[in-house]
Amino acid sequence: MKQCIILGGAGVVGSFMSNILKSSGYLVTIVDLAPPVTDELYVQCDVRQLDQSLADRMKNASMVVFALPESIADDALITYMPILETADSIVHTCSVQKPFHKLASDCLPMKDIVGVNPMFSPQLAYEGRTVLLCEPRTSKTGAILEAILLKHNMEVTRLDPEAHDNMMGLCQALPHAAILSFLSVLTEKNHPIDLLYKIAPPPMKTLLSLAARILTNEVETYWDIQAYNDEAKHQRERLMSTLAQLNTEVEKDGFHSFSARLQNSAKQFGDVLSVSANDAELIFNTLNSHQTGGKNE
Repeated sequence: MKQCIILGGAGVVGSFMSNILKSSGYLVTIVDLAPPVTDELYVQCDVRQLDQSLADRMKNASMVVFALPESIADDALITYMPILETADSIVHTCSVQKPFHKLASDCLPMKDIVGVNPMFSPQLAYEGRTVLLCEPRTSKTGAILEAILLKHNMEVTRLDPEAHDNMMGLCQALPHAAILSFLSVLTEKNHPIDLLYKIAPPPMKTLLSLAARILTNEVETYWDIQAYNDEAKHQRERLMSTLAQLNTEVEKDGFHSFSARLQNSAKQFGDVLSVSANDAELIFNTLNSHQTGGKNE
């Protein structure tokens, strides 16, 4: 039986990796400061410090998974680099793929280095969900992980680490920055959130739900997306620039400019426009149904 070490294995993403690897026949050891919820092999330690018990187990592992925040993953990799020479592959789940992948490739050039990034909260059901698999070219480990993900009925999209980070600047950093800004505006003046929720129309209630989603998940995930992806800075700057542009249009009564930008945006959406409009209708109907006790208004 192949052995796998999961650093940060008691966390949400670490538990996801543990579940899919165990179901595929791997003997998994969880490494974390907090014990796992399930009963499995466990080493308690700070992965940034060399622990002899973990080092001994690592020598027999074919796969080592870094399910850690970016800065901790880097420190752990450097700490255990000499021991990792015996592993066949290094897998990581960093929200930003390129920096860790480059560090791991530089430190361990002969190893398979594969990134896994679920595009959903791993606490949700897996079926039909998209997972990004990141490596410059398909490796043996990448092919194994792809087969495991497909076995669990997930949709696998392959990207190289740089393309992944560029896409995540748009898919994650940009919407998160917009929601975080909305959240700051909403809470800095101690507005009555309970009253706002009660009277909110569907778009506002949707934004409240997205803000709540961030507030109930791990802070490190959202920090890493903003702090470690160079593309995130560019997207925040563009967001600030477009808000300034909106201010200017309103102050100068620039309705025609405002209208032209929206019309151009609609053209760029293409076929996705009607699909996303239907998505919005479904979301709003769900919110209305929830608000009325399951009865449509």
